[in-house]
Amino acid sequence: MRSILNSLAVLAALTVLQAAEPAWAQTAAVVEPTAEDLSRATAEADALIAGTGAPELFVNISGDDGMAKVRHRASGLVCPFLPGAENNTLRLFDLGDDSPGDDVGCNADIGPAFMTYYATRYGPGYSAADSARDAAAAIQNRWPDARPYQGTMARVAPPAGVDEVEYAALLIGPPDAPRYTHALTAKVGEWIFKQRMTGDGDEKSIMANQIVAGAFFNDVLRAAVGAEKP
Repeated sequence: MRSILNSLAVLAALTVLQAAEPAWAQTAAVVEPTAEDLSRATAEADALIAGTGAPELFVNISGDDGMAKVRHRASGLVCPFLPGAENNTLRLFDLGDDSPGDDVGCNADIGPAFMTYYATRYGPGYSAADSARDAAAAIQNRWPDARPYQGTMARVAPPAGVDEVEYAALLIGPPDAPRYTHALTAKVGEWIFKQRMTGDGDEKSIMANQIVAGAFFNDVLRAAVGAEKP
């Protein structure tokens, strides 16, 4: 699989891709949020936090860009949500444990791509490569027809402070109408961060989704590196 390394900011990536992938044009449009938009974003982040059952583990960091944003205190994972998106969710996978907070995830679909983020504190010795391999196995278990994606892989160079990065990319569905899916994984300190993304399987859409998803994941990693942990 060929690799293209890019250092793109999210907005730059979105702007470049408007011509290449029309589905991103609406997402990339720069619209100044109104006071009502900001209030809606803050309220949605509050509701997502309350719905986890452990609100003390999160903080609402929605700002002035109109996005609802939630930070997981322990890992520094920041989940950016488009307010009102159908699949917005925030959950703890270890809520029933004595000390929950070591396994968290969120669905945060952006534009035409379905995105999920995870932050998990594993024991010593578990790597980003291990996480990517396990993600590929899970994809193949869910979709028995999954096969490796052999095309160009556009990757966004990770920020300083990220210990390891890895990925797994596959095609799913019938050959005449495939879907593209990937797992981007990274290790920051004792935490493994993962982005799962699924989108259209034509080459133009794959490239657009790879660049935009990579730029968003880069922002997640940058926030995790710079976060003050409790």
